[in-house]
Amino acid sequence: MTDMARVVSINTSPGGIPKRPIAEVGIVTGGLLGDGHDHEKHRTPAQAVSLLDLELLRAAAADHDLDLVPGSLGENLTVEGVGVQRLGLGDRLRIAGADGNDVVLEITKVRPPCYVLDALSPDLKRTMWNRIGMYAQVRTPGRIAAGATIRVELVGDPAWRPLQREPKPPGIDGADRAAEVLRDAGLAWPPGMPA
Repeated sequence: MTDMARVVSINTSPGGIPKRPIAEVGIVTGGLLGDGHDHEKHRTPAQAVSLLDLELLRAAAADHDLDLVPGSLGENLTVEGVGVQRLGLGDRLRIAGADGNDVVLEITKVRPPCYVLDALSPDLKRTMWNRIGMYAQVRTPGRIAAGATIRVELVGDPAWRPLQREPKPPGIDGADRAAEVLRDAGLAWPPGMPA
């Protein structure tokens, strides 16, 4: 368990995976400056930023015997000590800004596994439902750097926590595995409950 929630890695690419780490980035309503998307469906403010727990990235690497590093699964922000996968619709992440002003992201939807993961392993798309992170919209734009601290604000409706999505066949729901990994990391499932 970490003492403090933080941004481990900021990841961008011209489009597709992997996304590569960068030290610092501006975040605007449309997402991370300099980050591209291969598909029009990803160009929406409701999916401006993709978030993934480092704890779940490491578990996916171990579960699938893959060498995965931050950005490998296409996430913009790899975070630690947050438990993004246990959050709900409307919950917020307040990230310490590089200029002293916080960036605020609001959880909007579960990130589904995409066919681009087939390049890593055809099994990922089937097994990563409800354990590959969340999408967020930008409530307060700004600039962040890797290592920035994060404060989780549980302001969404608790009935939507954790936010989950029904897997498309032949997908397997990974929510139980996500809960196990995050509990082992000392993060309550759902938030507000004992770990």
